[in-house]
Amino acid sequence: MSTGNVHLIVTCTSRKTVPAGDAVFPNERDVERAYGLWLERLAQARRGSPSMTAGELYTGQHWSRAVAVAARNGAEMWVISAGLGLLHVSDPVVPYEATFSSMPFCHRTHWERLTTRPPAERRYASLKTLMQAGPDDRFVVAASPVYLRAVESDLLAGRGALRTSEQLQVVTSKGYQGKLKDNVRYTSAGMMKALNTNMTGLNISYASQLLVNDVSK
Repeated sequence: MSTGNVHLIVTCTSRKTVPAGDAVFPNERDVERAYGLWLERLAQARRGSPSMTAGELYTGQHWSRAVAVAARNGAEMWVISAGLGLLHVSDPVVPYEATFSSMPFCHRTHWERLTTRPPAERRYASLKTLMQAGPDDRFVVAASPVYLRAVESDLLAGRGALRTSEQLQVVTSKGYQGKLKDNVRYTSAGMMKALNTNMTGLNISYASQLLVNDVSK
């Protein structure tokens, strides 16, 4: 299908190895005001927090499975973070608390803020720029419908930079019915037994199959 590298892109987890402290996303209804306050809180957190990477911050079953899947298949691992934007597992981060489901405004608008005015320097600020840098690469995204809708425009722009649209595969549940449907592989509760997983690990377990199938070709 593709001759380049393989990238596994997963969502962030609520479980973390270090408490967030004061770096909690503000409870504001206006997206611009919320993001401005958020940048201030993150800047303050960087002054008082120990240095760590994204790979060291996240924990839990979903995260452990994703790390193992990426390692087994030689895939670069990236994180869609509602608080910090697009992260490579080696990117420096601070402990934080933020999730799209708690934000009362347009999630796509918030993701645009994260990609155009990222909280800190990143290897790639957006999915679009990541995919533009690897037009021959393969990208497997495992994300919930909420996160997928937030980054949909970014992924669509990135897909256009690939040699073929088939180089992008998205694993999610049927709650997503957006513009990326042609790239989606849907999961359902009926797949849990065959994949030997529970609902928490369903998306990443199916993504693992897609990666294994590609590597074996």
